[in-house]
Amino acid sequence: MPVKSSLILMLALIALGCSTGKQEDIHQTWEHYRGSKSAVQYSGLQTINKDNVHLLQPAWTFHTGDKRERTPMECNPIILGNTMYVSSPQLDLIALEASSGKELWRFDPEAFGVSGGVNRGVTAFTDGGKTRIFMPVGHWLFALNAETGELVEEFGEGGKLDLRQDLGKDPESLSIGLNTPGIIYKDLLIIGSATGEGYNASPGHIRAYSAKTGEFQWIFHTIPQEGEYGHDTWRWVEEENYGGTNNWGGMSLDEEKGWVYVSTGSPTYDFYGANRLGENLFANSIIALDAGTGKRQWHYQAVTHDVWDYDLPCAPTLVDFSMDGKTVHALVQPSKMGELILLDRISGKPLMEVKEKAVPPSYVPGEVAHPTQKFDQGITIVPQGLDSSYLTNISEAAAEYAKAEFKKYRNEGFYTPPSLEGTLTFPATRGGMLWGGLSYDPVNQMIYVNANEIPMILQLRSLSENQEEGAFNSLSPGQRIYLSNCANCHGADRQGLGEAYPALTGLPDRHDRESARTIITGGNGVMPAFSGFDTQELEALLDYLLEVETGSSNQEQVAVETPLDRYVLQGFRIFTDEEGFPASRPPWGTLNAIDLKTQSIKWKVPLGEYPELKERGVAPTGTQNFGGCVATAGGIVFIGGSADEKFRAFDADTGEVLWEYQLPAGGYAVPSVYEVEGRQYVVIAAGGANRLGTPAGDAYVAFALPEE
Repeated sequence: MPVKSSLILMLALIALGCSTGKQEDIHQTWEHYRGSKSAVQYSGLQTINKDNVHLLQPAWTFHTGDKRERTPMECNPIILGNTMYVSSPQLDLIALEASSGKELWRFDPEAFGVSGGVNRGVTAFTDGGKTRIFMPVGHWLFALNAETGELVEEFGEGGKLDLRQDLGKDPESLSIGLNTPGIIYKDLLIIGSATGEGYNASPGHIRAYSAKTGEFQWIFHTIPQEGEYGHDTWRWVEEENYGGTNNWGGMSLDEEKGWVYVSTGSPTYDFYGANRLGENLFANSIIALDAGTGKRQWHYQAVTHDVWDYDLPCAPTLVDFSMDGKTVHALVQPSKMGELILLDRISGKPLMEVKEKAVPPSYVPGEVAHPTQKFDQGITIVPQGLDSSYLTNISEAAAEYAKAEFKKYRNEGFYTPPSLEGTLTFPATRGGMLWGGLSYDPVNQMIYVNANEIPMILQLRSLSENQEEGAFNSLSPGQRIYLSNCANCHGADRQGLGEAYPALTGLPDRHDRESARTIITGGNGVMPAFSGFDTQELEALLDYLLEVETGSSNQEQVAVETPLDRYVLQGFRIFTDEEGFPASRPPWGTLNAIDLKTQSIKWKVPLGEYPELKERGVAPTGTQNFGGCVATAGGIVFIGGSADEKFRAFDADTGEVLWEYQLPAGGYAVPSVYEVEGRQYVVIAAGGANRLGTPAGDAYVAFALPEE
């Protein structure tokens, strides 16, 4: 960075009350997931800028060589000096030379019986001049020497921790992992978890371990235990399982204050809560914890008794900005509800006037939806609620089809609960904002964030084939296990959802018993590993999926009973026109710029396009998108994420596309911006697959200006 520009950036940060004591504080490096422990996702580098970004070209491409059908790659690489750390589709951890893409070493976790799944990054810890990398795969967390890739034997059990431990339950009964990296405070590693979303999901408590030895240090129960604050916000049912309420999208840290900020998802089951009536603290909450002890400092619950899967999907971004003539120490929490929630990060109080409004009731037997929800929690990016005036206009035929379909479903405004006839929800579980988070430019006090504007149909069905008899327990054990754990994605009738969630009908024609067992216990693509089934449960599930005749010995031995009838979602269904495009009015995916000084949207532009609609002369519609953006001091916003598999550079001031590149596969990840020996790079994982159903890839592509 030129001296003058660097000085301007430092002075601006000082004016905002930011420390400039470390290089990372002026965002010159990318040593942490999302760029910094405050999750600002911003780079102060500006060699690449608005005047020359059109010259950007691939500097190197690295192929991991282990892609399979439907394997995603969502990793946001970290860079330490000239070494980059990335994960592959099968979750090998790979060290690359950041200036060339040359492979330095590779750690293959398959030797430990785990591989594949979702990984969004790794965590580095340096002590005594030596650095180790923490890499989660399946239910293991590995500690690896950053220089050699060898296990750090003095950590945990010979270099690894079993993530199923220390949760207060039989570890063998739990299916748990870690998709998003933890965060380091002093010599503590603080982690969340991925728990699954079915009735049998594991609990998502927050834990801290010694980053040196792996010794367990503290736990915060996101599902409060008896005698703890919040326990009375749940109506407990004997013999029911309580899971989820997990931090799956990462956390942020105010290192000076010593507080870690945790955002949580919904309790399970995600769309029906008769077994968990009440407000359900600490689900769907932002929680400030003492990073050294895990003691709660404050909490803010954004959704009460969630039945929409409205997780808070990423770490809140810590910001200092000017408001009413004063510098505010705040956090900004992106939400699936399409809002950027603004809180004072010291007190936890909202910075804008939040309104509590009555919302529609649930008519599903047993369910009691909370009578009110919070509105206007911050800056609204996506309209909330779908009415007939907001239906598609891409063609007359699409509009007429959408109008006819619109009348079939329950729709009484935002927060209408799921129903047996089907409820239109907008924004829905696909957002709004997702795990890619936001980018914050601390100099100009601007936020950049991508969002989805996709309506979905939330339709429940009883697990009892005969509702008059309420006979869930009369179903085959394998079917009960399937409906309680798998129906969210693959549908109650195993019909799937396009390429993203394959149909499981006719499974015997595609898999034998052993390959199906391997997928269930080890995971595949975005599907997590279900390692918590005991032998009898797993065999019963395989009998059901492989259409083994009922009455087998496995089915007779397994008892999966519940005191309540259960309801499940009939798959993730987007509300579409007759061609499969979203039935809401475009844009369906957007990139947004928000001026935090005025709490207003500066610009909103479509993100991505569908070639077939472009050929018809339809204006850019945007597409459903996954991943996140990075703004830079060069006045650029970099982002992939769109279904057209392009990587783009937008003008941070206007939203104009200044450059785009067709990736070898979809870039559903957060890019990283870094500098080696004076040359600036931007790198993105082109892993494809994800939940958009585009082809899988295995490339990391780094871009730079021509050396000459």
